[in-house]
Amino acid sequence: MAALFGALTASAQTSPCGDAPLRGDRVALLIGNSAYNDWEWPSLKNAVNDIDHVCAAFQKAGIAPRIVRNADMGALDAALTRFAAEAAGAKSVILYYAGHGFEYGGRNWLVPMDAPPATRRADIEKRYLSIEAAVERIVPDGAFTLVFVDACRTAEPVVRIADVDTARGEAGSAPLGLLDIAQGAVFYSTAKGRPALDFAPPGSPVSPFAAAVVKELAIPGLEIGDYFKVVSREVYKRTHGMELGPQQPFHYGSWFEDYYLVAPPEIPVRAALTGGIRPLAAPPPPPSTAAVRGTAADPLADISLDRLAIEDEPVLIADVLSRHPAAKLVALADGGHPLAQQLVGYMFSLGVGVKKDVARARAYLEQSAAQGFPAGQQELAYLLLENDPSPADVKRAYDLYVAASNAGFSKAKTHLAYQLTAGRFGPPDFARSQALYAEAAEKGHPAAIFALTFFPDTRAANLARLRALADAGNPEGNHWLCEAHFADKTLAAAIEDCALAARAGFAGSRAILAHAYAKGTGVAADAREAAHWARLARDLPELRKDQRELIAGIGG
Repeated sequence: MAALFGALTASAQTSPCGDAPLRGDRVALLIGNSAYNDWEWPSLKNAVNDIDHVCAAFQKAGIAPRIVRNADMGALDAALTRFAAEAAGAKSVILYYAGHGFEYGGRNWLVPMDAPPATRRADIEKRYLSIEAAVERIVPDGAFTLVFVDACRTAEPVVRIADVDTARGEAGSAPLGLLDIAQGAVFYSTAKGRPALDFAPPGSPVSPFAAAVVKELAIPGLEIGDYFKVVSREVYKRTHGMELGPQQPFHYGSWFEDYYLVAPPEIPVRAALTGGIRPLAAPPPPPSTAAVRGTAADPLADISLDRLAIEDEPVLIADVLSRHPAAKLVALADGGHPLAQQLVGYMFSLGVGVKKDVARARAYLEQSAAQGFPAGQQELAYLLLENDPSPADVKRAYDLYVAASNAGFSKAKTHLAYQLTAGRFGPPDFARSQALYAEAAEKGHPAAIFALTFFPDTRAANLARLRALADAGNPEGNHWLCEAHFADKTLAAAIEDCALAARAGFAGSRAILAHAYAKGTGVAADAREAAHWARLARDLPELRKDQRELIAGIGG
């Protein structure tokens, strides 16, 4: 009996991922279609590899997966029925599809293995599977829905509808469009009008999207919005410079509470932290500017002040967490490391990699700032101003910004310059603001470079700086070019920058592109495209109030 039990256990352990019965309240259905016949449909070598790769990562993250490989319409229908029955009590459901797809009649369709490349309107539902219908079948009421779609979205028709006369203005098939879901999010591997690469670099066993989805899933505690951003950046990096690249994933959706694919760890509070700022007899030095990755003396030695001063925090934090668990960073912070205190303070302030705890964030930032660490001073100043500040908090924030700025920290210079222009610390001081922006721009801070485009005497030189940044493959350069030309009413000169930055997920560029399509500025007026980008812009919480007002009424 023991031998039989051992054999059964070994068999269960070696069974393919995605074949076991679904258990738990987080489940996933992964559909991969690779073996298209190559004369009616291009084959996709890696689609099945992709879902196998993702399956293992989901399973490790505590998500119960079910896989469907190379399925025809009958097999897909049976798989949906079985999955829906097993997932009836789930609180979150993931649908991941890799294969061919298209949009027709306001709905999006995936292509089964036995589907023809041409059909008639009346046969669409018999031949292809509606993604919207699949979601409706498998997601219980009230469950969080997360849809991943890894499919090309190029303009060439995927399916020909034989009885549609496009010459007379009837709409044929189109690239996959926006899915309507309730509580949840949709993550496309590529932007509208762009291909989804099956491999990058050539010879890769999985697509760049699947590779990035799995790589970033190894970072615990990324809220789904932050997770989307770091996956998108990773795909962009993998495909930049390729013939059909860069590939730019994008996401949209609506959810009311933080959602994590991998939950943030529980990290106990040290008693010393609850008692306020812990005195330090000998403050450790700030991190070196040398790139010494992971030395025994200082595991954060490769993160220089120069990097802290210009890089977006979500990207930097994701990179750090990919190499150092949150608990290790907290231990370093508790041990007095000023950079770790600043990083952990940021993490707790926004719930990145850990559960959000503003009081704990402030305690760590106070410790970092008390050591004279410029990044800690800047982050503490920002936290004070963002949380219903008292007059004393405003005065202290000013002093912290000045201290960090005087230490040469570019991000603090940019923040201080903005607040001086806005009159947060007294009457607006444009001359001092411009000088601070210029100092930060010299260090390469993109937001400061953008700000200098508002001053006539520095506009041309800083537009050139942003162009160089964009040409180097940084979409933030495209975004700020879009914003700068929109503000100067010369948007037609940067409409391609707006499109690239919008595809990269920049909220402001999406709003500006929506407005451009609505007004026909730099592009042919197109109400559908305007509505498309307006919806994507509205779904991003960082969209500014003035930009929300800009697209009010577009797309309903």
